[in-house]
Amino acid sequence: MKNFALIVLTAVFVVLTSCAKQNESLLENENVLLQKKNDSLNRKLEVAQEAIVVLQDKNAWYDPEYDNVDFKKKGIVDPEKFIKEELTKRTDLIPLQPTLGGNMSFGNIQLLGSKYLIADYGDGHVEGKSIFSYKLNDSGRLEFKLVGFEEN
Repeated sequence: MKNFALIVLTAVFVVLTSCAKQNESLLENENVLLQKKNDSLNRKLEVAQEAIVVLQDKNAWYDPEYDNVDFKKKGIVDPEKFIKEELTKRTDLIPLQPTLGGNMSFGNIQLLGSKYLIADYGDGHVEGKSIFSYKLNDSGRLEFKLVGFEEN
């Protein structure tokens, strides 16, 4: 009788061990599949984030290959950067006065083709935005002219 009980216990142990190993193998396979799905989703998220950055940086109103070719002929390699930097220096063009001892400065500047740009500015209290025309004069300096503005 002891031998029969020992055989039954051994058989039960073998069956349970086999089931446990099979469950472990199934869990490992499921884990591998989930990891592959996770990796795929992470890559899709990275691609989407890169596309968002590209779209945010893209200016639909300015084509660097077509607009401001005359700047390049005068040796200005990156006209868009040049124009933005020059406007940033010209806070005297901002049509609003700062308050509470603040200083007005330009924020976002976006070129609108080869003759106009829109810029926002503020001092932390007063904010506005303006459209400016611009042109490169014969001496290689930029001239800006206020076309219109709006106070926020």
